[in-house]
Formats: sequence, C-alpha cells, structure tokens
Amino acid sequence: MYLDISLGISIPMGSYARADVNNSNSGFATPGLLGQINFDWMGKGNTGLAIQYSYQNNPLKSSVKNDTLEGMSQALGTRPWTNHYLMAGFVFLRYIKNVYIEGRVLIGVVISSSPLFNTYDPLYLTPSSNIGTGFAYDAQFGAGYKISDRVAVKFKTEYILGTPKIHHQYGAQIIGIDPITGAFIYSAPTTFETQKTISALYVDAGLVIKLSK
Repeated sequence: MYLDISLGISIPMGSYARADVNNSNSGFATPGLLGQINFDWMGKGNTGLAIQYSYQNNPLKSSVKNDTLEGMSQALGTRPWTNHYLMAGFVFLRYIKNVYIEGRVLIGVVISSSPLFNTYDPLYLTPSSNIGTGFAYDAQFGAGYKISDRVAVKFKTEYILGTPKIHHQYGAQIIGIDPITGAFIYSAPTTFETQKTISALYVDAGLVIKLSK
C-alpha cells in the first residue's frame, strides 16, 4: 500500500481557458493550484487499485471580471473556479532499483463552484450560487527516485477532464392581481441549466510513502 501526496500547478486547456464572452463554452480559467492525495493498493504484480482526491483552484481572467454574461444580472467578479474530484481506477507502479515509475487511469465525479454557475431570480434579480456536479476522467504518468526504504520523491504530469452541470429552477411567483377577478397572477417557472467542460494539464511534485511491505 502506498500513500501519495503532491502539489503543483493546474494549466487550463481548451474551452476551460477560452475567454470569449460571446461563446457559452468559455470557462475564463487561468493557471492555478492543484493539491492531491492518492492511495494505491497493489496486487502481487505491478498493478493495483487507486483512490484519489484532488483539489483544483483556477482564478478567472482579470479581463472579464466586469463582464456580464447572457442570462446574468451581475458581473462575473473575481471568485475563482474551485473543483473537488474523487476518483478511482487502475494504477501501474514499479521500482527499478532506486527509480520509481507510475501510471494511472481513473474515473469519478467532480464537484465545482464557479461564478459561471450563478443564476438570478428572473423576477427579483437576486443571485444564487450553485454547485455543479458531473463525471471526471484522469490519465497520468509519473517518475521519481527512492530516498529511503519507504519514501520516494516524484514528478508527475496529468490530464483531467470534468463535465460539471447545474440545474436550478425558480418556481411560479406572484407578479400581480387580476383587477376584475381579484385572483393572483403568477409568473411561469424558469429553469436554468448550465454545463461546462473542465480540461486541464497538471504538473506536480510530491512524496510517495510506502505504508506496508
């Protein structure tokens, strides 16, 4: 069993990094931080099962902080993307003398917070912060060097793809009274659905701790 702790940078790619306010796929993300904890349970050979938690923080581009996207009543502001990933899958891990190599293929879920997921009550224009959820996929490769019987330092590159989505509905609300019948007049329910694609390259370094022989 191995415990892996690493810290590095998250480099946005594709639509996640796009800054076109007229393109609904734009994520406006800039390079940020990644923190990760990984637990590997190895079989008799060099393959096993991996469980991984990752935290990602990508600030928004400063050029769009005063822009208001379609369907919103307030500017994006400066609050960053914050993404939490919980994934599991397969790991390849091998020591060749003092050299350590690893590879993982994982699938799981992402929980995201972003100003791009804000919705606004169409009647009162009050904002709501929403949490996006969706599937996530991860592929990674790393290499390192053993500094003791139980500890190795490593460097890793990783590509991650997430598809968080929100669904927020505002129910019918009283907007007036019929002057003839005196009955309340209601607005129609309004539903907001937004899906974004998180696509990023991670470069990080960390420690691999051997928990058992």
